[in-house]
Amino acid sequence: MSLVAGVQLASLRLLCFLWSHWPVFVCIWLLYAAAVAVHRLTLHPLAGFPGPRLAGASYCYEFWFDVVLGGRYTREIASLHQRYGPIVRINPDELHCNDAGFVDSVYPHGRGRRNKSRHYLAAIPWGLRLSGVGTADHDHHRLRRAAINKYFSRSQVVRNESLIHRNAQRLCDKIVQHRRRGPFEAMAAYSCFTADVLTSYCFGHSLGNLDQPGWQPAFKGTIDNMTGVFYLSRHLPQLARVADWIPLSLVQRLSSQIGSLLELIQVTIPRLVKLAKMATDSDCSGKSRPTVIQALLESDLPSSEKTLTRLTSEANAVVLGGTHTVSTVLTVLTYHLLANPAQLSRLRSELQTVVGDATNLPPWTTLEQLPYLSAVILEGLRLMYGIASRISVVSPDQDLPFLASWRPSSASEEVDVCYTIPRGYAIGMSAYIMHSDPKLFPNASRFLPDRWLNEHGQRSRILERYLLSFSRGNRQCLGMQLAYCELYITTAALALRVLPWLSLYQTTIDDVEYDHDQLIAMPKRGSKGVRVAVH
Repeated sequence: MSLVAGVQLASLRLLCFLWSHWPVFVCIWLLYAAAVAVHRLTLHPLAGFPGPRLAGASYCYEFWFDVVLGGRYTREIASLHQRYGPIVRINPDELHCNDAGFVDSVYPHGRGRRNKSRHYLAAIPWGLRLSGVGTADHDHHRLRRAAINKYFSRSQVVRNESLIHRNAQRLCDKIVQHRRRGPFEAMAAYSCFTADVLTSYCFGHSLGNLDQPGWQPAFKGTIDNMTGVFYLSRHLPQLARVADWIPLSLVQRLSSQIGSLLELIQVTIPRLVKLAKMATDSDCSGKSRPTVIQALLESDLPSSEKTLTRLTSEANAVVLGGTHTVSTVLTVLTYHLLANPAQLSRLRSELQTVVGDATNLPPWTTLEQLPYLSAVILEGLRLMYGIASRISVVSPDQDLPFLASWRPSSASEEVDVCYTIPRGYAIGMSAYIMHSDPKLFPNASRFLPDRWLNEHGQRSRILERYLLSFSRGNRQCLGMQLAYCELYITTAALALRVLPWLSLYQTTIDDVEYDHDQLIAMPKRGSKGVRVAVH
Protein backbone atom coordinates (compact mmCIF):
# COMPACT_ATOMS: atom_id res chain seq x y z
CA MET A 1 0.00 0.00 0.00
CA SER A 2 1.34 3.43 -0.97
CA LEU A 3 1.97 6.14 1.63
CA VAL A 4 -0.83 8.33 0.22
CA ALA A 5 -3.31 5.49 0.33
CA GLY A 6 -2.27 4.71 3.89
CA VAL A 7 -2.82 8.29 5.00
CA GLN A 8 -6.22 8.37 3.32
CA LEU A 9 -7.25 5.12 5.01
CA ALA A 10 -6.10 6.35 8.42
CA SER A 11 -8.00 9.62 7.93
CA LEU A 12 -11.13 7.73 6.97
CA ARG A 13 -10.89 5.53 10.05
CA LEU A 14 -10.43 8.59 12.28
CA LEU A 15 -13.49 10.27 10.78
CA CYS A 16 -15.54 7.11 11.26
CA PHE A 17 -14.40 6.88 14.87
CA LEU A 18 -15.26 10.51 15.57
CA TRP A 19 -18.65 10.19 13.89
CA SER A 20 -19.57 7.02 15.76
CA HIS A 21 -18.50 8.49 19.11
CA TRP A 22 -19.76 12.09 18.70
CA PRO A 23 -22.12 11.82 21.71
CA VAL A 24 -19.11 11.06 23.91
CA PHE A 25 -17.23 14.13 22.69
CA VAL A 26 -20.31 16.32 23.15
CA CYS A 27 -20.67 15.07 26.72
CA ILE A 28 -16.98 15.74 27.42
CA TRP A 29 -17.32 19.28 26.05
CA LEU A 30 -20.46 19.91 28.11
CA LEU A 31 -18.77 18.64 31.26
CA TYR A 32 -15.78 20.88 30.60
CA ALA A 33 -18.02 23.91 29.98
CA ALA A 34 -19.95 23.17 33.18
CA ALA A 35 -16.72 22.87 35.19
CA VAL A 36 -15.47 26.20 33.82
CA ALA A 37 -18.80 27.87 34.65
CA VAL A 38 -18.79 26.50 38.20
CA HIS A 39 -15.22 27.70 38.71
CA ARG A 40 -16.10 31.18 37.43
CA LEU A 41 -19.06 31.41 39.79
CA THR A 42 -17.31 30.07 42.90
CA LEU A 43 -13.50 30.21 42.83
CA HIS A 44 -12.82 32.99 40.31
CA PRO A 45 -11.37 36.24 41.81
CA LEU A 46 -14.46 38.11 40.56
CA ALA A 47 -16.93 35.56 41.90
CA GLY A 48 -17.95 37.79 44.82
CA PHE A 49 -19.05 40.73 42.67
CA PRO A 50 -22.75 41.26 41.91
CA GLY A 51 -24.24 40.64 38.50
CA PRO A 52 -26.24 38.09 36.50
CA ARG A 53 -24.99 34.55 37.02
CA LEU A 54 -24.96 33.89 33.29
CA ALA A 55 -22.74 36.94 32.73
CA GLY A 56 -20.29 35.65 35.33
CA ALA A 57 -20.33 32.11 34.00
CA SER A 58 -20.06 32.74 30.27
CA TYR A 59 -19.47 35.31 27.55
CA CYS A 60 -22.80 34.22 26.04
CA TYR A 61 -24.66 36.94 27.97
CA GLU A 62 -22.56 39.69 26.39
CA PHE A 63 -22.69 37.94 23.00
CA TRP A 64 -26.49 37.91 23.07
CA PHE A 65 -26.85 41.65 23.64
CA ASP A 66 -23.97 42.89 21.49
CA VAL A 67 -24.01 40.43 18.58
CA VAL A 68 -27.47 38.88 18.39
CA LEU A 69 -29.41 42.00 19.42
CA GLY A 70 -26.86 44.34 17.84
CA GLY A 71 -24.96 46.66 20.16
CA ARG A 72 -27.43 46.61 23.06
CA TYR A 73 -25.12 45.58 25.88
CA THR A 74 -24.37 49.13 27.04
CA ARG A 75 -28.09 49.71 27.64
CA GLU A 76 -28.30 46.38 29.46
CA ILE A 77 -25.31 47.30 31.63
CA ALA A 78 -27.09 50.54 32.59
CA SER A 79 -30.10 48.52 33.76
CA LEU A 80 -27.82 46.07 35.62
CA HIS A 81 -26.43 48.96 37.66
CA GLN A 82 -29.95 49.87 38.74
CA ARG A 83 -30.42 46.32 40.03
CA TYR A 84 -26.98 45.47 41.41
CA GLY A 85 -25.26 48.73 42.31
CA PRO A 86 -22.29 50.81 41.13
CA ILE A 87 -20.00 47.82 40.42
CA VAL A 88 -21.31 45.00 38.24
CA ARG A 89 -19.69 41.89 36.80
CA ILE A 90 -20.52 41.98 33.08
CA ASN A 91 -18.55 38.97 31.82
CA PRO A 92 -16.37 36.31 33.47
CA ASP A 93 -13.25 38.52 33.58
CA GLU A 94 -14.58 42.09 33.62
CA LEU A 95 -16.33 44.58 35.88
CA HIS A 96 -18.16 47.78 35.04
CA CYS A 97 -18.49 50.92 37.17
CA ASN A 98 -20.99 53.77 36.85
CA ASP A 99 -19.80 55.85 39.82
CA ALA A 100 -18.55 59.24 38.59
CA GLY A 101 -16.28 59.58 41.60
CA PHE A 102 -14.26 56.54 40.50
CA VAL A 103 -13.27 57.89 37.06
CA ASP A 104 -9.77 58.98 38.08
CA SER A 105 -9.10 55.62 39.72
CA VAL A 106 -10.06 53.68 36.60
CA TYR A 107 -8.30 56.09 34.24
CA PRO A 108 -5.53 57.78 36.27
CA HIS A 109 -3.40 60.67 35.05
CA GLY A 110 0.35 60.17 35.44
CA ARG A 111 0.22 57.67 38.29
CA GLY A 112 -0.68 54.03 37.98
CA ARG A 113 -0.16 51.74 35.02
CA ARG A 114 -3.20 50.68 33.02
CA ASN A 115 -3.17 48.06 30.29
CA LYS A 116 -6.02 47.85 27.84
CA SER A 117 -8.18 44.76 28.11
CA ARG A 118 -7.44 42.13 25.45
CA HIS A 119 -11.16 41.42 25.16
CA TYR A 120 -11.80 45.11 24.48
CA LEU A 121 -9.04 45.33 21.87
CA ALA A 122 -10.40 42.31 19.99
CA ALA A 123 -13.11 44.62 18.60
CA ILE A 124 -10.53 47.07 17.21
CA PRO A 125 -10.17 46.74 13.40
CA TRP A 126 -7.06 44.77 12.45
CA GLY A 127 -5.55 47.71 10.54
CA LEU A 128 -5.37 49.70 13.79
CA ARG A 129 -3.84 46.99 16.00
CA LEU A 130 -0.27 48.37 15.71
CA SER A 131 -1.31 51.93 16.58
CA GLY A 132 -1.31 53.49 20.02
CA VAL A 133 -5.08 52.94 20.13
CA GLY A 134 -4.61 49.21 19.63
CA THR A 135 -1.71 48.78 22.08
CA ALA A 136 -2.51 46.74 25.18
CA ASP A 137 0.62 47.16 27.32
CA HIS A 138 0.88 50.43 29.28
CA ASP A 139 4.63 50.88 28.81
CA HIS A 140 4.51 50.02 25.12
CA HIS A 141 1.68 52.51 24.62
CA ARG A 142 3.63 55.17 26.49
CA LEU A 143 6.65 54.59 24.23
CA ARG A 144 4.57 54.90 21.07
CA ARG A 145 2.63 57.93 22.29
CA ALA A 146 5.70 59.84 23.46
CA ALA A 147 7.04 59.90 19.90
CA ILE A 148 4.17 62.10 18.64
CA ASN A 149 2.67 63.52 21.84
CA LYS A 150 4.39 66.87 21.36
CA TYR A 151 3.11 67.13 17.81
CA PHE A 152 -0.50 67.10 19.06
CA SER A 153 0.16 69.49 21.95
CA ARG A 154 -1.80 72.70 22.30
CA SER A 155 1.17 74.86 21.29
CA GLN A 156 1.75 72.83 18.12
CA VAL A 157 -1.93 73.00 17.18
CA VAL A 158 -1.93 76.79 17.64
CA ARG A 159 1.15 76.99 15.43
CA ASN A 160 -0.70 75.19 12.62
CA GLU A 161 -4.12 76.74 13.22
CA SER A 162 -4.20 78.45 9.81
CA LEU A 163 -4.69 75.03 8.20
CA ILE A 164 -7.99 74.63 10.06
CA HIS A 165 -9.17 78.18 9.33
CA ARG A 166 -8.48 77.68 5.64
CA ASN A 167 -10.38 74.40 5.39
CA ALA A 168 -13.30 75.64 7.52
CA GLN A 169 -13.82 78.54 5.10
CA ARG A 170 -13.59 76.19 2.12
CA LEU A 171 -16.22 73.97 3.73
CA CYS A 172 -18.56 76.94 4.17
CA ASP A 173 -17.94 78.09 0.58
CA LYS A 174 -18.82 74.66 -0.77
CA ILE A 175 -22.01 74.38 1.32
CA VAL A 176 -23.16 77.84 0.18
CA GLN A 177 -22.51 76.85 -3.44
CA HIS A 178 -24.77 73.83 -2.89
CA ARG A 179 -27.82 76.13 -2.80
CA ARG A 180 -30.86 74.77 -4.68
CA ARG A 181 -29.07 71.52 -5.51
CA GLY A 182 -31.19 69.43 -3.19
CA PRO A 183 -30.61 68.06 0.31
CA PHE A 184 -27.37 66.45 1.40
CA GLU A 185 -26.12 64.61 4.46
CA ALA A 186 -24.35 66.88 6.94
CA MET A 187 -22.05 64.10 8.16
CA ALA A 188 -20.73 63.58 4.62
CA ALA A 189 -19.84 67.26 4.28
CA TYR A 190 -18.14 67.42 7.67
CA SER A 191 -16.23 64.19 7.01
CA CYS A 192 -14.72 65.76 3.89
CA PHE A 193 -13.55 68.72 5.97
CA THR A 194 -12.07 66.72 8.85
CA ALA A 195 -10.38 64.18 6.57
CA ASP A 196 -8.71 66.99 4.61
CA VAL A 197 -7.50 68.66 7.81
CA LEU A 198 -6.13 65.46 9.30
CA THR A 199 -4.36 64.22 6.19
CA SER A 200 -2.73 67.64 5.72
CA TYR A 201 -1.73 67.67 9.38
CA CYS A 202 -0.38 64.11 9.35
CA PHE A 203 1.23 63.84 5.92
CA GLY A 204 1.56 67.35 4.50
CA HIS A 205 -0.77 66.23 1.66
CA SER A 206 -4.55 66.66 1.73
CA LEU A 207 -6.98 64.10 0.32
CA GLY A 208 -8.62 67.01 -1.52
CA ASN A 209 -12.17 65.98 -0.61
CA LEU A 210 -13.37 69.58 -0.52
CA ASP A 211 -12.09 70.11 -4.07
CA GLN A 212 -14.17 67.27 -5.49
CA PRO A 213 -17.78 67.60 -6.70
CA GLY A 214 -20.33 66.31 -4.23
CA TRP A 215 -19.57 65.06 -0.74
CA GLN A 216 -17.28 62.07 -0.94
CA PRO A 217 -16.27 60.02 0.96
CA ALA A 218 -19.60 59.54 2.75
CA PHE A 219 -18.09 58.13 5.94
CA LYS A 220 -21.36 57.72 7.84
CA GLY A 221 -22.83 55.07 5.56
CA THR A 222 -19.48 53.29 5.37
CA ILE A 223 -19.02 53.19 9.13
CA ASP A 224 -22.64 52.10 9.65
CA ASN A 225 -22.07 49.15 7.33
CA MET A 226 -18.76 48.11 8.88
CA THR A 227 -19.33 48.52 12.59
CA GLY A 228 -21.66 45.54 12.76
CA VAL A 229 -18.64 43.22 12.67
CA PHE A 230 -16.75 44.91 15.53
CA TYR A 231 -18.49 43.08 18.37
CA LEU A 232 -18.56 39.81 16.45
CA SER A 233 -14.77 40.02 16.10
CA ARG A 234 -14.53 40.62 19.86
CA HIS A 235 -15.88 37.10 20.40
CA LEU A 236 -14.27 35.65 17.26
CA PRO A 237 -10.90 37.47 17.25
CA GLN A 238 -9.58 35.81 14.09
CA LEU A 239 -12.48 37.25 12.10
CA ALA A 240 -10.72 40.62 11.81
CA ARG A 241 -7.58 38.98 10.41
CA VAL A 242 -9.57 36.86 7.94
CA ALA A 243 -11.38 39.99 6.74
CA ASP A 244 -7.99 41.51 5.91
CA TRP A 245 -7.36 38.71 3.42
CA ILE A 246 -10.44 39.49 1.32
CA PRO A 247 -9.30 41.16 -1.93
CA LEU A 248 -10.16 44.84 -2.16
CA SER A 249 -11.62 44.36 -5.65
CA LEU A 250 -14.12 41.82 -4.29
CA VAL A 251 -15.15 44.13 -1.44
CA GLN A 252 -15.68 47.00 -3.90
CA ARG A 253 -18.01 44.81 -5.95
CA LEU A 254 -20.00 43.82 -2.86
CA SER A 255 -20.21 47.32 -1.33
CA SER A 256 -18.91 50.52 -2.90
CA GLN A 257 -19.07 52.33 0.47
CA ILE A 258 -17.03 49.76 2.38
CA GLY A 259 -14.74 49.44 -0.60
CA SER A 260 -14.07 53.20 -0.50
CA LEU A 261 -13.11 53.07 3.17
CA LEU A 262 -10.89 50.01 2.70
CA GLU A 263 -9.22 51.72 -0.25
CA LEU A 264 -8.46 54.66 2.04
CA ILE A 265 -7.02 52.32 4.70
CA GLN A 266 -5.16 49.91 2.42
CA VAL A 267 -4.12 52.12 -0.52
CA THR A 268 -4.45 55.88 -0.02
CA ILE A 269 -3.06 56.26 3.51
CA PRO A 270 -0.15 53.84 2.88
CA ARG A 271 0.69 55.91 -0.22
CA LEU A 272 0.67 59.13 1.81
CA VAL A 273 2.83 57.47 4.46
CA LYS A 274 5.34 56.43 1.77
CA LEU A 275 5.47 59.98 0.40
CA ALA A 276 6.09 61.43 3.87
CA LYS A 277 8.74 58.76 4.54
CA MET A 278 10.50 59.49 1.24
CA ALA A 279 10.51 63.21 2.02
CA THR A 280 12.06 62.55 5.43
CA ASP A 281 14.65 60.07 4.12
CA SER A 282 15.78 62.46 1.40
CA ASP A 283 15.62 65.47 3.71
CA CYS A 284 13.98 67.54 0.97
CA SER A 285 10.46 67.95 2.23
CA GLY A 286 10.68 71.72 2.18
CA LYS A 287 8.12 71.95 4.97
CA SER A 288 8.26 74.63 7.62
CA ARG A 289 6.62 72.19 10.00
CA PRO A 290 7.13 68.44 10.46
CA THR A 291 4.35 65.99 9.68
CA VAL A 292 3.25 63.27 12.07
CA ILE A 293 5.07 60.67 9.98
CA GLN A 294 8.26 62.74 10.04
CA ALA A 295 7.94 63.09 13.80
CA LEU A 296 7.70 59.30 14.13
CA LEU A 297 10.62 58.63 11.81
CA GLU A 298 12.87 61.16 13.53
CA SER A 299 11.96 59.99 17.02
CA ASP A 300 13.98 57.72 19.31
CA LEU A 301 11.69 54.77 18.62
CA PRO A 302 13.45 51.52 17.69
CA SER A 303 13.50 50.60 14.01
CA SER A 304 10.82 47.94 14.58
CA GLU A 305 8.42 50.79 15.42
CA LYS A 306 9.18 52.62 12.17
CA THR A 307 8.17 50.01 9.62
CA LEU A 308 5.71 51.00 6.90
CA THR A 309 3.07 48.69 8.39
CA ARG A 310 3.39 50.25 11.85
CA LEU A 311 3.40 53.82 10.53
CA THR A 312 0.34 53.09 8.40
CA SER A 313 -1.52 51.64 11.38
CA GLU A 314 -0.82 54.77 13.44
CA ALA A 315 -1.86 57.02 10.56
CA ASN A 316 -5.09 55.08 10.05
CA ALA A 317 -5.97 55.47 13.73
CA VAL A 318 -5.37 59.22 13.68
CA VAL A 319 -7.26 59.88 10.43
CA LEU A 320 -10.24 57.59 11.03
CA GLY A 321 -10.66 58.40 14.72
CA GLY A 322 -10.26 62.13 14.23
CA THR A 323 -12.55 62.25 11.21
CA HIS A 324 -15.39 60.48 12.97
CA THR A 325 -15.17 62.41 16.25
CA VAL A 326 -15.21 65.95 14.87
CA SER A 327 -17.65 65.30 12.04
CA THR A 328 -20.12 63.62 14.41
CA VAL A 329 -20.02 66.50 16.90
CA LEU A 330 -20.59 69.01 14.08
CA THR A 331 -23.51 66.90 12.85
CA VAL A 332 -25.08 66.78 16.32
CA LEU A 333 -24.64 70.55 16.68
CA THR A 334 -26.13 71.19 13.24
CA TYR A 335 -29.29 69.27 14.10
CA HIS A 336 -29.84 70.84 17.50
CA LEU A 337 -29.05 74.41 16.47
CA LEU A 338 -31.39 74.16 13.48
CA ALA A 339 -34.07 72.55 15.65
CA ASN A 340 -33.66 75.31 18.28
CA PRO A 341 -33.45 78.68 16.48
CA ALA A 342 -33.24 80.61 19.77
CA GLN A 343 -30.01 78.80 20.67
CA LEU A 344 -28.55 79.49 17.23
CA SER A 345 -29.50 83.17 17.52
CA ARG A 346 -27.86 83.40 20.94
CA LEU A 347 -24.70 81.77 19.62
CA ARG A 348 -24.53 84.12 16.63
CA SER A 349 -25.02 87.16 18.85
CA GLU A 350 -22.12 86.11 21.07
CA LEU A 351 -19.86 85.41 18.09
CA GLN A 352 -20.60 88.80 16.56
CA THR A 353 -19.05 90.47 19.61
CA VAL A 354 -15.60 89.27 18.50
CA VAL A 355 -16.06 88.62 14.77
CA GLY A 356 -16.13 91.48 12.31
CA ASP A 357 -15.71 89.40 9.15
CA ALA A 358 -17.06 85.84 9.15
CA THR A 359 -14.54 84.87 6.47
CA ASN A 360 -11.66 85.97 8.69
CA LEU A 361 -12.27 84.53 12.15
CA PRO A 362 -10.24 85.41 15.23
CA PRO A 363 -7.82 82.79 16.59
CA TRP A 364 -8.87 79.75 18.57
CA THR A 365 -7.54 81.31 21.78
CA THR A 366 -10.08 84.13 21.35
CA LEU A 367 -13.01 81.91 20.39
CA GLU A 368 -12.54 79.58 23.35
CA GLN A 369 -13.06 82.52 25.71
CA LEU A 370 -16.69 82.80 24.55
CA PRO A 371 -18.76 81.02 27.23
CA TYR A 372 -21.83 80.12 25.18
CA LEU A 373 -19.79 78.83 22.23
CA SER A 374 -17.85 76.67 24.69
CA ALA A 375 -21.10 75.44 26.24
CA VAL A 376 -22.55 74.53 22.84
CA ILE A 377 -19.44 72.53 21.92
CA LEU A 378 -19.32 70.74 25.28
CA GLU A 379 -22.98 69.79 24.98
CA GLY A 380 -22.32 68.47 21.48
CA LEU A 381 -19.45 66.38 22.81
CA ARG A 382 -21.65 65.04 25.61
CA LEU A 383 -24.32 63.87 23.16
CA MET A 384 -21.76 62.50 20.70
CA TYR A 385 -20.20 60.28 23.42
CA GLY A 386 -16.97 59.41 21.57
CA ILE A 387 -16.49 55.69 22.23
CA ALA A 388 -19.99 55.18 23.61
CA SER A 389 -19.40 51.67 24.89
CA ARG A 390 -17.06 50.86 27.76
CA ILE A 391 -13.30 51.30 27.56
CA SER A 392 -11.90 48.45 29.65
CA VAL A 393 -8.52 48.69 31.35
CA VAL A 394 -6.50 46.46 33.65
CA SER A 395 -4.47 47.54 36.68
CA PRO A 396 -1.50 45.13 36.57
CA ASP A 397 0.30 46.28 39.71
CA GLN A 398 -2.24 47.12 42.39
CA ASP A 399 -5.73 46.35 43.62
CA LEU A 400 -8.24 49.20 43.37
CA PRO A 401 -10.27 49.92 46.52
CA PHE A 402 -13.82 51.14 45.89
CA LEU A 403 -16.09 52.76 48.47
CA ALA A 404 -19.37 54.50 47.68
CA SER A 405 -22.97 54.84 48.75
CA TRP A 406 -25.88 53.41 46.79
CA ARG A 407 -29.61 53.20 47.34
CA PRO A 408 -31.18 49.98 46.05
CA SER A 409 -34.59 50.38 44.43
CA SER A 410 -36.17 48.36 47.24
CA ALA A 411 -34.59 50.42 50.05
CA SER A 412 -35.47 53.81 51.49
CA GLU A 413 -31.92 54.66 52.57
CA GLU A 414 -28.48 54.51 51.03
CA VAL A 415 -26.11 51.69 51.90
CA ASP A 416 -22.33 51.69 51.83
CA VAL A 417 -20.74 49.63 49.07
CA CYS A 418 -17.15 48.47 49.51
CA TYR A 419 -15.14 46.34 47.09
CA THR A 420 -11.54 45.63 46.17
CA ILE A 421 -11.06 45.23 42.44
CA PRO A 422 -8.25 42.67 42.09
CA ARG A 423 -5.22 43.51 39.99
CA GLY A 424 -5.05 41.81 36.61
CA TYR A 425 -8.78 42.00 35.89
CA ALA A 426 -10.56 44.46 33.63
CA ILE A 427 -12.82 47.27 34.72
CA GLY A 428 -14.41 49.87 32.49
CA MET A 429 -16.77 52.81 32.34
CA SER A 430 -19.07 53.91 29.50
CA ALA A 431 -19.43 57.42 28.11
CA TYR A 432 -23.10 56.84 27.28
CA ILE A 433 -23.93 55.77 30.84
CA MET A 434 -21.91 58.59 32.40
CA HIS A 435 -23.29 61.27 30.09
CA SER A 436 -26.86 60.06 30.68
CA ASP A 437 -26.63 60.06 34.48
CA PRO A 438 -29.56 62.24 35.67
CA LYS A 439 -27.67 63.10 38.88
CA LEU A 440 -24.95 64.74 36.79
CA PHE A 441 -26.96 65.86 33.78
CA PRO A 442 -30.68 66.45 34.52
CA ASN A 443 -32.83 66.04 31.39
CA ALA A 444 -29.85 64.24 29.92
CA SER A 445 -31.49 63.52 26.55
CA ARG A 446 -32.06 67.22 25.87
CA PHE A 447 -29.60 69.62 24.24
CA LEU A 448 -29.06 72.20 27.01
CA PRO A 449 -25.82 74.20 26.64
CA ASP A 450 -26.66 76.25 29.73
CA ARG A 451 -25.80 73.27 31.95
CA TRP A 452 -22.13 74.14 31.28
CA LEU A 453 -22.51 77.74 32.50
CA ASN A 454 -22.72 79.14 36.02
CA GLU A 455 -25.35 81.54 37.33
CA HIS A 456 -23.40 84.47 35.87
CA GLY A 457 -23.40 82.99 32.37
CA GLN A 458 -19.71 82.15 32.51
CA ARG A 459 -18.16 78.76 31.76
CA SER A 460 -18.32 76.37 34.70
CA ARG A 461 -15.83 73.50 34.67
CA ILE A 462 -17.54 71.43 37.37
CA LEU A 463 -19.14 68.98 34.94
CA GLU A 464 -16.15 68.73 32.60
CA ARG A 465 -14.48 66.17 34.85
CA TYR A 466 -17.32 63.79 33.93
CA LEU A 467 -16.98 64.25 30.16
CA LEU A 468 -15.61 61.03 28.65
CA SER A 469 -15.88 61.89 24.95
CA PHE A 470 -12.08 61.86 24.68
CA SER A 471 -11.68 59.26 27.45
CA ARG A 472 -9.52 60.15 30.45
CA GLY A 473 -6.14 59.57 32.03
CA ASN A 474 -2.98 58.32 30.37
CA ARG A 475 -4.99 56.88 27.49
CA GLN A 476 -6.88 60.10 26.74
CA CYS A 477 -7.34 60.86 23.04
CA LEU A 478 -4.05 61.96 21.52
CA GLY A 479 -5.70 64.48 19.18
CA MET A 480 -7.98 66.16 21.73
CA GLN A 481 -6.44 69.63 21.36
CA LEU A 482 -6.59 69.42 17.57
CA ALA A 483 -10.24 68.33 17.78
CA TYR A 484 -11.13 71.24 20.07
CA CYS A 485 -9.44 73.68 17.70
CA GLU A 486 -11.40 72.26 14.75
CA LEU A 487 -14.66 72.42 16.69
CA TYR A 488 -14.29 76.01 17.86
CA ILE A 489 -13.27 77.37 14.47
CA THR A 490 -15.71 75.34 12.38
CA THR A 491 -18.70 75.82 14.69
CA ALA A 492 -18.11 79.58 14.61
CA ALA A 493 -17.79 79.61 10.81
CA LEU A 494 -20.90 77.48 10.31
CA ALA A 495 -23.01 79.50 12.75
CA LEU A 496 -22.15 82.78 11.04
CA ARG A 497 -21.93 81.77 7.39
CA VAL A 498 -24.06 78.67 6.84
CA LEU A 499 -26.58 77.60 9.49
CA PRO A 500 -28.97 80.58 9.08
CA TRP A 501 -29.49 79.45 5.47
CA LEU A 502 -29.91 75.74 6.23
CA SER A 503 -33.04 73.80 7.08
CA LEU A 504 -33.50 70.21 8.20
CA TYR A 505 -34.79 67.85 5.53
CA GLN A 506 -36.83 64.82 6.65
CA THR A 507 -34.74 64.60 9.81
CA THR A 508 -35.89 64.00 13.38
CA ILE A 509 -34.27 63.55 16.78
CA ASP A 510 -34.12 59.81 16.05
CA ASP A 511 -31.41 60.52 13.48
CA VAL A 512 -28.98 61.86 16.10
CA GLU A 513 -30.11 60.25 19.35
CA TYR A 514 -28.28 57.22 20.79
CA ASP A 515 -30.09 53.95 20.13
CA HIS A 516 -27.31 51.35 20.28
CA ASP A 517 -23.57 51.25 19.77
CA GLN A 518 -20.88 49.50 17.79
CA LEU A 519 -18.04 51.01 19.84
CA ILE A 520 -19.36 54.38 18.58
CA ALA A 521 -22.91 55.65 19.21
CA MET A 522 -25.46 54.73 16.54
CA PRO A 523 -28.98 56.07 15.85
CA LYS A 524 -31.97 53.86 15.13
CA ARG A 525 -31.45 51.39 12.32
CA GLY A 526 -32.63 52.71 9.01
CA SER A 527 -31.67 56.30 9.80
CA LYS A 528 -30.52 58.26 6.77
CA GLY A 529 -28.57 60.69 8.92
CA VAL A 530 -29.00 64.42 9.42
CA ARG A 531 -29.99 65.79 6.03
CA VAL A 532 -30.11 69.50 5.30
CA ALA A 533 -31.02 71.79 2.43
CA VAL A 534 -29.54 75.19 1.55
CA HIS A 535 -32.06 77.93 0.77
